[in-house]
Amino acid sequence: MADRTSTYDRALKLLGFRAQSAAELRRQLLRKGEPLVDVEAAIDRLRDQRYLDDADFARQFARSKLIAAGASRRRIVQELSRRGVARDVANRAVDELRDADGVDPTAAVRRVAEKKWKSLGRFDDFTRRRRLYAFLARRGFDPDEIKDVMNTLGEEIDL
Repeated sequence: MADRTSTYDRALKLLGFRAQSAAELRRQLLRKGEPLVDVEAAIDRLRDQRYLDDADFARQFARSKLIAAGASRRRIVQELSRRGVARDVANRAVDELRDADGVDPTAAVRRVAEKKWKSLGRFDDFTRRRRLYAFLARRGFDPDEIKDVMNTLGEEIDL
């Protein structure tokens, strides 16, 4: 039981640094040499105490990426999936932001596009548009979203 307590304490310490998914925490603990049985016991205990909740983690992660970083829905779901969160949980987290909190994922593409457009001011219009499209595509935005924002770009943004 002493080993399980130390694994639990180590898990708590790791969660103290930043929120994590259960899969991330499991990987870290196993990498540090903790026995699988103790790791699973610690994760179960943390879930029971509500210190570890993938759905809550996904909502927090999606909010920070969508609002602060201007990431696309696709990029957020991919990153959460890489962190061990199920795709349905990740999709639900983004949907809940839109529905419950009024956060509009499509507003992110506009905000990011406006900022990037200004930084491309030294180029001609064709080059600016080409570079902006490529930048937004690398960020994971859908081609339709990019085209919509680029069609309104010249009308509302000071060229």
